[in-house]
Formats: sequence, C-alpha cells, structure tokens
Amino acid sequence: MQPDEFFGIFDTFLQSFSEARQDLENMQRRRDEEERRARMEAMLKEQRERERRAKKSGASDEVGGEFDDLVSALRSGEVFDKDLNKFKRNRKRSVNQLVEGGGRERAVTKVNY
Repeated sequence: MQPDEFFGIFDTFLQSFSEARQDLENMQRRRDEEERRARMEAMLKEQRERERRAKKSGASDEVGGEFDDLVSALRSGEVFDKDLNKFKRNRKRSVNQLVEGGGRERAVTKVNY
C-alpha cells in the first residue's frame, strides 16, 4: 500500500467522523428546541386553562385574583409608588388625632390598595 492511499483513507475517515459529529450536534439541538417548544406550549395551555377556570368561577376566585394582584404589585414595587404617600398622610393624621385626644385609645388607620 502506498502512503498516499493510506493517508487518503485516513483523511476520508476523519472527514466522515467530523460530519457525523456535526450531524449529532444538530440532532441534539433540534431535539432540545422541540422539548423547549413542547414545554412552552404546555405552560401556555395550562395558563389558558387556569384563565378559563377563573372566568367560569367568577366571583369566588375574585378574592384570590385580588390577592395575586397585590402580591405582584408588592414584588414590582407599584404599591410603594402611589399608595405610600396616602399611607404616610393617613398615619400623620392618626398620630395627630391620638395626640389631640390625649387618651389611651389607638387610632385606626384605613389603607386602601
């Protein structure tokens, strides 16, 4: 066997091996993308189902929805932007009323969110 033949076979093998590895990586990427897409579709379907159930149940889930809205507002900080000024204003009034009253009664502060 001539060296050119031997190294030619070896070169062909290395090229085929490289192509096979590239094909394998492409297949793994496609599979990962399909799995990710399937998970996203499942999450969207679940979310739509929850929204549909919430619409069907109406008023009974309204309280839970308000709670969820409050929690999300707390997390985002929206509550502290607008309502904190109202809270401070109401608190100052209640302290002034307590001082003016001179009694041991506690002032009740109503906070609307």
